[in-house]
Amino acid sequence: MSGRPADRRSTERRTAAGAPPDAADRRAAERRSRERRTAGHRLEVILDVTRRLMSVTDLDSLLHLMAEATQELLAADRATIFIVDADRGELWSRVALGTGEIRIPLGTGIAGSVAQTGEVINIPDAYADARFNPEPDQLSGYQTKSLLTYPMTGQDGRVIGVFQAVNKHGSGPFTTADEETLASLAASAAVAVENAQLVAEQKQLWQTLIESLAMTVDARDQQTAGHSQRVTRYADVIGRAMGLRGKDLEKLRAAALLHDYGKIAVRDKFLQKPGKLDDAEFEYMKAHAEKTGEFLAHLVFPRDMRDVPVIASQHHERMDGKGYPKGLAADAIVLGARIVAAADVFDALTAPRYYKPAYPLDKTLELMDEMTGDHLDPKVMAAVHTAKPHLEAALAALKHTWPKPGDEGMGTIQEAAGLSERDRAAAKATTS
Repeated sequence: MSGRPADRRSTERRTAAGAPPDAADRRAAERRSRERRTAGHRLEVILDVTRRLMSVTDLDSLLHLMAEATQELLAADRATIFIVDADRGELWSRVALGTGEIRIPLGTGIAGSVAQTGEVINIPDAYADARFNPEPDQLSGYQTKSLLTYPMTGQDGRVIGVFQAVNKHGSGPFTTADEETLASLAASAAVAVENAQLVAEQKQLWQTLIESLAMTVDARDQQTAGHSQRVTRYADVIGRAMGLRGKDLEKLRAAALLHDYGKIAVRDKFLQKPGKLDDAEFEYMKAHAEKTGEFLAHLVFPRDMRDVPVIASQHHERMDGKGYPKGLAADAIVLGARIVAAADVFDALTAPRYYKPAYPLDKTLELMDEMTGDHLDPKVMAAVHTAKPHLEAALAALKHTWPKPGDEGMGTIQEAAGLSERDRAAAKATTS
């Protein structure tokens, strides 16, 4: 026995005898050639996808890439990648190519069954399987036929997700070769998914930390309660109007949340003083900006967030160089700090302080325009005006965070506290 297929030996005998191969032999040879080309293409795609998976840390982007690869490799009409949410006992997917977001309980339906048991389910007719839920088809008008559902397991052997390919092109069932291909893709994807989940958990921990730090500052002074939260929201709106996206927006939001963190070192008798600070007290208060930078410099920021201390510490600098702590001017002030400065002024004017009422939006923008060029960046102020409808919506949504009359520090004193040039300008405007 040579171990070679019979049809190949037949072809070789015919060729050796000088006779042309018959039609069956030609078809067999063509089939083998197609299979080799298909296998080669699948291997190339899997290798390419694996390389791309290892460079992506955003889970949504990762799921989208996995779904696209599944469709291409398996010649499927649709593909859905589910992730196990163990805390809620559900499978979820924000990426289902051809459909919307999906959430299903573990153990429910075919995908839920695979997530629970770890088995592979490959069925040519979905409606012939009692586990199939036809409701999505009924709602959308789609007709599910063949299904291949495959578990994705993590390093500890637990099922962390499920691949589901729907409707093989050509109306045939998914093959054993499709299962083998999906096994290779799922193995690579599992590593990438666990890495992305770890990154997301670290990011959530980091976000919780900086929010807690901001809350400790705001809690010390009732008249500025919620200030950091509001400045962050306004800075985000302005930053978007200036074209910031992704990591740049994340960095801006973090700096805005922490822009007053240096006040943690300011004594209560100055921070909560109901009257005007004298010149010496004001100089002492101004040190909070530099302290912000010093304190934040001790935190280990993610690589793409390392400018946060600089942005946060520069928000009291002015375009004319008369700000503090370093007297920087114009473009020497980083863009993020110029945006936070505008958001800071916006909140100081629109929220009530003990020395002034909450100004309406138009009055606020009028006063900010008067500060443009000397104090505020004209480019940032142009974005403020562009974003006016969004700022108005944010302002309405955040009114519940304003300090209330009767809160400590929110009496009827009309004298400015002198906490910053921003507050002095706002207080002065109430008497003009």
